[in-house]
Amino acid sequence: MKTKLLLAVLVLGFLVSGCKKEYITQEIPNITIQGSVASNTWQYDNTTKTYYRTISVPQITDATNQTDGVLVYISGDGKTWEALPDVYNGSSIVYTYTTGSLTLEIQGADGSTVNPPGNLYVKIVLVASA
Repeated sequence: MKTKLLLAVLVLGFLVSGCKKEYITQEIPNITIQGSVASNTWQYDNTTKTYYRTISVPQITDATNQTDGVLVYISGDGKTWEALPDVYNGSSIVYTYTTGSLTLEIQGADGSTVNPPGNLYVKIVLVASA
């Protein structure tokens, strides 16, 4: 009786261990948009003491605005990137976005007025959600 039970357990062990697990990976592609902001294109707001620059980003649709993520990075040389919000060279840099556009805002980290920033490279990553 023990032999039959042992044989049944061994056969069952071989059958179960022979199963192959399948993984289905659904890839949702992100969209990366790269550009630059020239130093002479910043506008100044006297009320907030803030330099700002609005960038047209038609890829930010209403659906993107409502359900997906928007990440922004800046670089002074196009090689080393810093995620926003950030304090960069003594200036606080934040961003806001709405359907079709993204606005960068820069002011002194202590709230003071700063000189307009130099040329900046900008990387915008739209992260689709499932």
